[in-house]
Amino acid sequence: MLYKLLIQRPAHASNNNSSNKKMYNNKKINCKHQQAQHAVVLALLLLLMLLLLLSGQIEPVDGHKVTARRITNHNYPVEEHTVHTSDDYILTIYRIPTSPKRPLQNETIKPVVFLQHGILCASDDWIINGPETSLAYMFADAGYDVWLGNARGNTYSRQHKHIHPDTSDFWKFSWHEIGVYDLAAMLDYALAETNSSSLHFVAHSQGTTTFFVLMSSLPSYNEKVRSVHLLAPIAFMRNHSFILSKLGSIFLGSPSFLSWVLGGIELLPITTVQKLLCEHVCSVGSMFKFLCSGLLDFIGGWGTRHLNHTLLTDVCETHPAGASTTQIIHYLQLYISGDFRQYDHGKELNEIIYQQATPPSYDISNIRSCVNLYYSENDYMSAVEDVEYLASLLPCAELYRIPYNDWNHYDFLWSINVKEVINNRIIDKIRRYDIEHKLGVSS
Repeated sequence: MLYKLLIQRPAHASNNNSSNKKMYNNKKINCKHQQAQHAVVLALLLLLMLLLLLSGQIEPVDGHKVTARRITNHNYPVEEHTVHTSDDYILTIYRIPTSPKRPLQNETIKPVVFLQHGILCASDDWIINGPETSLAYMFADAGYDVWLGNARGNTYSRQHKHIHPDTSDFWKFSWHEIGVYDLAAMLDYALAETNSSSLHFVAHSQGTTTFFVLMSSLPSYNEKVRSVHLLAPIAFMRNHSFILSKLGSIFLGSPSFLSWVLGGIELLPITTVQKLLCEHVCSVGSMFKFLCSGLLDFIGGWGTRHLNHTLLTDVCETHPAGASTTQIIHYLQLYISGDFRQYDHGKELNEIIYQQATPPSYDISNIRSCVNLYYSENDYMSAVEDVEYLASLLPCAELYRIPYNDWNHYDFLWSINVKEVINNRIIDKIRRYDIEHKLGVSS
C-alpha cells in the first residue's frame, strides 16, 4: 500500500509537504502496527501448535464413538463396521444406511457413496456441519447408502492384529499403504455389504492422494467406482505454498538420518490435554477463539471469509485425529522431487524395495475413472498449478475452480456456504450420472 501511495502522488504535491508527510507517517505507523499484530498472532499460533505436539506425548483418549454419537444425535441411523486389511490393520468405518426424511426407502437397494477424509482427519469431517449442510447427510437425504472411511492411525483405526499402537512398528506406514491396503479394503467391504459392483467416491486432501495411489497401483479398482469427486486434490506439490512444509522439506524432504529418526512416529493423536486445550481455546465465548480459526487459516489458506466459526469446538473435539509422521515426510519428498512417486527410503533401501535407486513414479495413466477435481485459489495444500497439471495427465478429468479467491483447504468441509458452493454440485452430478445409467435414484 505504501508503494502504491508513493507512485500515485501528484507532481504538484510539494505545496502540501507537511500534510503529506504526516499522512505518510501515519500510514507507516499503521503498517508497523499491522506487522506487529501479525507477528503476535503467528507466535501464538506456533505456540498452540507446539502445545498440540507436546500433548501428543500423553496417552491418547478413546474417541471411538464420536462419529456414531454425532450421527445418532442428528437423528440419523448409523452402523459401525470393522474392516481388516491384508496387512492386518483394523479399521473402523461408519454407514448411514438411510435418512429419516426418506422412511419409505429403507428396504430398497440404493447406490453407494464412499467418503474418505484427509490427513489428521476422520469420518467426522463429513458430518460436523450438521444435518442440513454436511455432505454425508445430504447424500442420505438424496437416497444414497453412505459410507464414511477411516484410515489407519487415526482415532478410529488405531488397531492392528499383532502390533500394539504404542510401538514404533505400528506407525511404519505412509499414505501409500493407506491407498493400496486401507482404501482397497474399505471399498471392497462396502461393496460386499451392499451387494454392489461399484460405488461413487468422494475424498478430501490426503483422501484424494490415496485414491490416485490405489487406482494407479491396482488398476482393476477403476471398475469399482462409478464417479469420482476429489476436493482439494493432492498429487503433485511443486507449487505447494504452506510455509512449514517449505521449511520442513529442507530437513526432511530427502532421505537422511533425521528423516529416518523422525519417521514412523505417532503424530497428534487426540489426548486429554488437547481436548481440554481446545475446549477452552475454541469455545464460543473464549477470547482466544481467533487462534483456532487462525490455525486453520495458517495451514489451509489465510484470509478466508467462509469458515463456519460456530463449528470450531466440534472440530476440536475430534481433530487433529492422529497420523504417522511418515505421511508428512512423504508429502515433503513430493515437494522436493516435484514428482508424484512412492516413498524414498534412500538409495540402498530403494534398490532392495523397488529394484532401482529412486522411487518409482505412480502411473497416472492407469487411472481410467473419469475424475472431477474441485480446487481453489487460496488453498496452501493444493495449488492451482499443480491441480491443473495433474488434470492434464489424467486420461479423463473435469476441473471445477471455486469462484472465490479466498476459499481455502478447509472451506471444502466447514464453510458456511459449502452446501451451495460444493455439496449441491457434487450431488447433482452424481444423480445425473445415476439417471443416465439407469441406476434407479428417485427424486
